Amino acid sequence: MIQLTLIELFKIVKRPRTYIGFLAIFLTVGAMQLAMFNEGEELISIAIQNLENDFRLEGKIINTNLMTYILLNSLIIHIPILICLVTGDAIAGEASSGTLRLILQRPYTRNQIYLAKALSGYLYTISLVFFLALMTYVLGYFLFGSGDLIVLRRGVTVISSNDVGWRFFFAFCSGTLSMIVVASLSMMISSFVNNAIGPIVGTISIIIGLNIIFTLGAPLFKDIIPYIFTSHFIKWQYFFDFEIETEKLKLSFLVQLGYIIVFNAIGMYNFNRKDILT
Repeated sequence: MIQLTLIELFKIVKRPRTYIGFLAIFLTVGAMQLAMFNEGEELISIAIQNLENDFRLEGKIINTNLMTYILLNSLIIHIPILICLVTGDAIAGEASSGTLRLILQRPYTRNQIYLAKALSGYLYTISLVFFLALMTYVLGYFLFGSGDLIVLRRGVTVISSNDVGWRFFFAFCSGTLSMIVVASLSMMISSFVNNAIGPIVGTISIIIGLNIIFTLGAPLFKDIIPYIFTSHFIKWQYFFDFEIETEKLKLSFLVQLGYIIVFNAIGMYNFNRKDILT
């Protein structure tokens, strides 16, 4: 199983599209950091002008912690597209190119092959989020230095720079889990089609569709929203509350883990029934 996973990782490394995600994060994070370095003071002053009447703000408001928080908010929406470029191609791409037949002739079960592809996709997902964390924090520290974090959510929360590290760690872990759900969904769709475009378009369409439906119809669907996987994409923000709601975070973890299991179970079931002769 380890050898099979390493083979799948080698395939991912060899594909040019694998590096689109890293390049996109590098350019996007770099551009946003430089923009904030040049014009950040004006933008932040507009955003917090109402607070200045009630609070006395001292020190560096724009720092690596604030930039990491802002970028995590903005890029966690775009990363699913970058993930689908790789995971959506795992089965459908090989089916369209004809190499899937050769793979299935090896002395491995279809379940083992599917799991190896899924694990390699998860490792790619983790590496992408880790690269995002590295880029945002390191480049932000180089440009802005460190400082306390001001969070405008459910009021105003000021988090000391000494208390923010573990919060970002768990926030990125939560974001990674959400992206693994996306990778699982993309893999599942990939097992149904023979065109690599299908899983990419299908996954993004489902995510956008669910976000629109449950944003516009929040009062109508309020009882089921906590059990829809897209509603957990921003649960990492809970780690920056003054009082962390651990019960909601536990529910979020269990719901997303459940989706990963279900998506993989459906994907493996369909992959075992997939016709590779026509």
